[in-house]
Amino acid sequence: MPISSGLYNQTLTLYTLAETADGQGGVTSVFTSAGTFRARISPLTSQERMSQDKATTFATHHVYCDTMSVTTADRILYGSVYFEIIGITNPSEAFDHLEIDVREID
Repeated sequence: MPISSGLYNQTLTLYTLAETADGQGGVTSVFTSAGTFRARISPLTSQERMSQDKATTFATHHVYCDTMSVTTADRILYGSVYFEIIGITNPSEAFDHLEIDVREID
């Protein structure tokens, strides 16, 4: 079942990793804004904190948004807080919304 777009109550900014030439034959990797999107962001409770893989990376929030182009190499800015993307789920492979697990970056 699709999420009503009226439930997307926050504006977040997606940052993608871009490589640019450094003028000395190498490249510099920087995050650049790919634009804003509407979403719902929900913190996980201490009982819900999720770990993934053997490296144990913890998610701190869920982000719900319409389907868009996003990868785990991207970052999300909410207010003044950056989040790294831990995992991306397309529930039921229905392509009506994404559930993105993120971790707040200190």
